[in-house]
Amino acid sequence: MTGAPWDPPRPVNEDVLPASRADRELATAVVTVLYVTLLGAAAGLVWSAVAPRLSVRALVNNSDAAFHAQIGADAWFLLVGGIAGALCTLLALALGRRDGPGLVVGLAVGGIAAAFVADRVGYLDDHQSTAAALRALGAHPGGALVSELDFRIRALGVLAAWPVASLLVLAVIVAVSGHRR
Repeated sequence: MTGAPWDPPRPVNEDVLPASRADRELATAVVTVLYVTLLGAAAGLVWSAVAPRLSVRALVNNSDAAFHAQIGADAWFLLVGGIAGALCTLLALALGRRDGPGLVVGLAVGGIAAAFVADRVGYLDDHQSTAAALRALGAHPGGALVSELDFRIRALGVLAAWPVASLLVLAVIVAVSGHRR
């Protein structure tokens, strides 16, 4: 008998993670979600700084070219989100483990949350300048007008760039490191 009489042996079930490993995976997932989500705010500020803006003046002059900036803003979000997702994965791998589902879940869920945070931060960063431009042109900045002109994501599919890039980088690194073994 290996244990004390009060410590009965545990049945072995290979389909279930041991409690300590499950706890580690849960902790890895939670920490990863938190740090990736927090980095979404920084990505939102970067996106707001580099993306093109809608020209309210061109819009007032009935120019359709004014809306090209909205397409460009989505394209820039796709680029910033993809780069941010890749960098988050590299940082997670540099600071932590490579194995286990906790990292995968953390990068996926955190990437989705970070994309939404980045969109909201970019919107809030630019909202006042849009309202000020409308006031300067004599328009009332409210309701549907601001909704059409505000700096935000229009193509919701670009929100997936962050988690997809994260998981692709992770898959490539795992495949390359698994190939070396």
